[in-house]
Amino acid sequence: MDNRWNEIPMPTEEEKDAAVARILDEGLPARPGLWPVLGETLRAVGFRALFFGEADCLFLSALVLVLCLLPAAAAAAQQGPVGPALFLLSPALYAALHLLTAWKEAQSGALEWRETCRVSLRAMTALRMLVFGGTSVLICVPVNLLLWHLAGGTVSLSRMAALSVSGLCLYGMLSLYCLRLRGLAGLLIAPAAWAALGIVPVLWERAARWLNGVPTVLFFLLAAAALTLYFMELRRFCRRREEGGNAYALG
Repeated sequence: MDNRWNEIPMPTEEEKDAAVARILDEGLPARPGLWPVLGETLRAVGFRALFFGEADCLFLSALVLVLCLLPAAAAAAQQGPVGPALFLLSPALYAALHLLTAWKEAQSGALEWRETCRVSLRAMTALRMLVFGGTSVLICVPVNLLLWHLAGGTVSLSRMAALSVSGLCLYGMLSLYCLRLRGLAGLLIAPAAWAALGIVPVLWERAARWLNGVPTVLFFLLAAAALTLYFMELRRFCRRREEGGNAYALG
């Protein structure tokens, strides 16, 4: 009798893992993709509730753009190569919108209010990031035209668009990756690192010459790669478990 039991073939580790994965696939519903989750969140919350209480942050970000960033970029366009300054300042509006709204939520208690909603707080944050990014891309068009005019047409519009869009996409990807960190560090590391790296070609002539020598097509390819990584990380961001309900928190 004992010999008969020994003759029964036992499954290998690979077969066990495959059986467990098959059971889980059949028993658990498929996880929805990024766009269905964002669409359902937008329908449930609505555009007004998505930005509830953030009007002052939007106004202040626009004011910083008009009074500070545009004059700085215009001065750079008139004094020398506009590429380094444009690359550095292109994500400034996106960064200001993101930082100010996050700070306002934490200070006003809106963050706790959104944590009680039935929809995912991370999905709401991702939706706002997409709106901020799309708005920043649209703003880049008139800004590029203005700087091109001030620079006397010395730089092609296509190159200026490549510089601004690639800078914006790279910063968006960096800021989203930094949100893996908890607390204030997750919000501040990205703008601090971008400012530290972006100021180098502005202040160092050799780095500026190198940046101006990069072909325009490489900046477009860089923007496409950064945008792809941005959406991949955005999907992971929405799927990560919300520890304590927070997508971010300010200490």
